[in-house]
Amino acid sequence: MLYPGRFLEPSDIVMLARVCATVCEQRGVPVASRAGERTAAHVLKLFLNGLTGENELIDAEKNWARGSDLAFEGAPVSYENKREAA
Repeated sequence: MLYPGRFLEPSDIVMLARVCATVCEQRGVPVASRAGERTAAHVLKLFLNGLTGENELIDAEKNWARGSDLAFEGAPVSYENKREAA
C-alpha cells in the first residue's frame, strides 16, 4: 500500500505491467485498447488499496471481471416505457 510521500518503485511498475498483460491475454483483449486501459486502471487501484502480490492482483481482477459480466447478464430488460425516436 502506498502511504503519503511514498511512490511506485520501478519493480512495482514492472509487476503491474506484467499483471495487466496477463489479464488482457487471458481475456483476449489487446493491452493497448480501451478494455486494456480499464484493466490497467483497475489493477492500479487494487494495488493502491493494498493488494500488492502478483497472484492476488490477478485473482482479484478475475473476480471483478466475473462480477461485472454477471451483473449485465442477469439484468432484466423492459421495453414497456420505450419511446419512439423523433
